[in-house]
Amino acid sequence: MCNKTGSAIFYIVIFLFVTHFCWTQNIAPVLTATGNLAYCPLSQINIVTNFNVVDPDDTEIDALFVQISTGYTFGEDSLTLLGIHPNIITSWNASEGKLTLSGMASVPVRYIDLIAAIKNVVFQSTSNNPSDKVFSITIGDANFLPSTGHYYEFVPFTGITWTDAKVAAETRTYFGLQGYLATITSSEEAQLSGEQAAGAGWIGGSDAETEGIWKWVTGPEAGTIFWYGLSNGYTPNFSFWNTNEPNQAGNEDYAHVTAPGVGIPGSWNDLSNIGESFGDYQPKGYIVEYGGSPGDPVLNISASTSVYTNSIIGTSPAFRCGDGMVTLEAIPFKGTVLWFNDATGGTPISSGNTFSTPVLNSTTTYYVLASANGCIEGERTPVIATVYKLPVIQPSIVFKNCDEDGVPDGFTDFNLNEANDVITNNVSSGLTITFYMLYNEADMGINPINSIYNNSNGNTVYARIENTDGCYEVSTVNLQVSTTAFPLGYLQELITCDDDNIIDGIHVFDLTQVSSMFISQFPSGQNLSAHYYKNLVDAQLEQNEILSQSNYINETPFSEVLYVRVESDDNGDCFGVGPNLLLTVHPRPEFEVEQTEVYCSNNIPVTLRSVNSNGNFNYEWKDEKGQVVSNFPTATVSGGTFTVVATSNFGCESYPVSVKVIESAVATIGLDDLTIVELTDNNSIKINSNNLGIGDYEFALDDSFGPYQDQPFFDRVSAGVHMLYVKDKNKCGIAELEIFILGFPKFFTPNNDGNNDTWQIQGLGTDFSDASVVRVFDRYGKFIKELNAKNGAWDGTFNGQYLPDSDYWFIANLIHITGKVRTLRGHFSLVR
Repeated sequence: MCNKTGSAIFYIVIFLFVTHFCWTQNIAPVLTATGNLAYCPLSQINIVTNFNVVDPDDTEIDALFVQISTGYTFGEDSLTLLGIHPNIITSWNASEGKLTLSGMASVPVRYIDLIAAIKNVVFQSTSNNPSDKVFSITIGDANFLPSTGHYYEFVPFTGITWTDAKVAAETRTYFGLQGYLATITSSEEAQLSGEQAAGAGWIGGSDAETEGIWKWVTGPEAGTIFWYGLSNGYTPNFSFWNTNEPNQAGNEDYAHVTAPGVGIPGSWNDLSNIGESFGDYQPKGYIVEYGGSPGDPVLNISASTSVYTNSIIGTSPAFRCGDGMVTLEAIPFKGTVLWFNDATGGTPISSGNTFSTPVLNSTTTYYVLASANGCIEGERTPVIATVYKLPVIQPSIVFKNCDEDGVPDGFTDFNLNEANDVITNNVSSGLTITFYMLYNEADMGINPINSIYNNSNGNTVYARIENTDGCYEVSTVNLQVSTTAFPLGYLQELITCDDDNIIDGIHVFDLTQVSSMFISQFPSGQNLSAHYYKNLVDAQLEQNEILSQSNYINETPFSEVLYVRVESDDNGDCFGVGPNLLLTVHPRPEFEVEQTEVYCSNNIPVTLRSVNSNGNFNYEWKDEKGQVVSNFPTATVSGGTFTVVATSNFGCESYPVSVKVIESAVATIGLDDLTIVELTDNNSIKINSNNLGIGDYEFALDDSFGPYQDQPFFDRVSAGVHMLYVKDKNKCGIAELEIFILGFPKFFTPNNDGNNDTWQIQGLGTDFSDASVVRVFDRYGKFIKELNAKNGAWDGTFNGQYLPDSDYWFIANLIHITGKVRTLRGHFSLVR
């Protein structure tokens, strides 16, 4: 079979020599169509205003194909044949946006019937704002794109490799046009050859030559680079890769239109030469493009028309300040602008590119539509007429200030900002207020003046009050200098004592305590208030006002002058300004008292004295019961805790100072207060300190100078006479007591060396009688010597003869002065 070169193919079969011939002289028909019409949304419109087919050698054809080749929207757009055409049947392919007109029972259709049918084919969209459409009418079933003049055909061939598809495409022709794997260089071409194609398959792109550099390698565009890199690369002209493609998932060097349902319809992915063996990434065919190759014939087997939707390409909203009219504007892309009150429905209220509104007192939205032939369907564009509110102000006010600058000339500085609340009726938030010398300058907003203004430059200024929308009003401000003033020398004073924790001359004052006094200096019946400032400039200009009047803390220690401004709460008029309030902080008395004194109950009372005072004060001393014990700088007291407070001539009291007078006494001690352990190897003395007295005592033995100890106990005390000393730590005195520790030496050495040469009873005090005696015996009981127990001593002889080393015994009869007798027995050693 020969390649297709016309709409009719004739076969002559001569069985002689079994030869097959083709008739090749058929002339291709020429199709012409007119029509570039405005489409009214939601309506039907004929795709042509005229259509004709001229074919010198044929009168019929198998079929005509009508396709929405540009701007097709699946699910919204459709083509339909209207009227009665008994020799024609139609088939609508929604995927390709293509309507086929063919004969009944596959019988060819006369051109005259097809011409009549094409004139009755209508387009319709369900969109209220459809895009422009281009229709192609062609005798072949390949998709025709008027913008390129090329034809596109999907050839099914499951599993074909890219290299085989390239060869196969180049062997195909379409009415004499050379085929090649499609090269896609625009979005319209991508939609028609991909999304609207009968299937998905290979196209003519590859990066096999240089990885990452994708080129068209087929057809007239061969050698053109259309992509660099992987999915994050870029294109120098046009590309239509699917999401995350190309990804080089393997040796994928060839471009392929992605299978339907995978990502973006009609987009591309990269595959290896053979692709996958099954599934979405298995090649299902290839897409052939016809046209543009050298030597291709010039064909007119297709014609095209279009429809467009009139649209608004620009609007100019308008605004105004306050009630009134505005002029709105809309620019159409062809057609006439219709103006509506509503977004849908209703009838036009005006037509034309401009519309002057009626008087508006609020923001209003109008809607415009570009119309042709009275069409009122389609998407309407809103155009807003905005009405901003004007500031609500006082058109004219009088603003007074006091002439207290030291020169009674009627001129003074005004802080014009202080008039803002009066001008704006106390609603100045969100407003910008500026002042001007001339009305026209305020109206134009040029040459504003400083808000600190002296009326020597003129007694009238103009305030421009502008809101955030840029709308403004102008108010006239008439400046006047008040003739009232405080009486000469008038002064109020707030006095307090520095009674807080820090003596620094700083204190909290309630200024409102004297506000009524200042207001009373001016005529009654006025709605006046008192305001306080730290200096004259602030008071004149009403800036840096002291707002915390009830708890103001002075900044100058001990004495500070504040400026008082009395003004009207109705209009801010000034009635008086001056340094009329004196704040005085009197210092708190300070003095010292010796913090510890001791009163010895066996001595005279102590005198407490205040010292280092910072002034002449009155004093009051109280005891623990709150009873006053002195009203002088001194107080003579006994033991206890006493508190003294000093008061200055201004009535300021000091912190209370407390002093503790410790009462103490010399100890009272007797033998009854002692527990003595004697006649042992470890004699001891224990003092019962509970009955010694009220003092704080310490103890020493045998030396009044000490050392003293706090513990009332002594051990390892030798037998004999000792002196116990009890000392009051508060220096009230030392008590002493003689103590006798009864005992005897365990041995003696009568060798005349001056040490232990005699033996005798030790520690026998004066409370024993001189009649007390001691008798000495040898170890066999022989009587040796009788001694006076208090002062007698044995030298180790018997009848003038030295006795030998040995143990000796004694019996002591000790007679107490009370007559009681105490007998002691013991033994000792004589050592030579």
